[in-house]
This record gives sequence, C-alpha cells and structure tokens, in this order.
Amino acid sequence: MNNEIALLSQFLDSLGPEVSGRSAAPLTDEETARIEEFAAGRLSPAQRQALLPSILGNDNALQALVRILRAQP
Repeated sequence: MNNEIALLSQFLDSLGPEVSGRSAAPLTDEETARIEEFAAGRLSPAQRQALLPSILGNDNALQALVRILRAQP
C-alpha cells in the first residue's frame, strides 16, 4: 500500500496547477471519510480502484487526499 501511495503522490506532484475538465464539486462527509480510509490503507484493492477515478476527477478530492497524506506521520 505504501508503494501505491508513493506512486499516487508522485502523480499528483506531476500535475500542473490547473487541469481543465476536472470538477470542483464540494465533498460530502462520506466522500471525505472514504478518502481518509484510502489514505490510511483501509480499503481493499477493488475499493481503491473504484474510488480513484472520483478522486482524480475532482480537484477538491485531490486536495483533500494530499492534505490527509501530508498530515500523516
């Protein structure tokens, strides 16, 4: 899981400041909780695979993921 997080972090770092076509929809409490579970490694591979498109397609979700990952020890 740590390798997957490292790869995702590298991918996120490679993104420019703005990518057209991404949504900026506000996150629900449930979406934020799922992103926290993802960052903590508590999702199965299938759950991670299902969640990733929604994270990558929403700028707020990406920012939340980065914030959560950076806050981890």
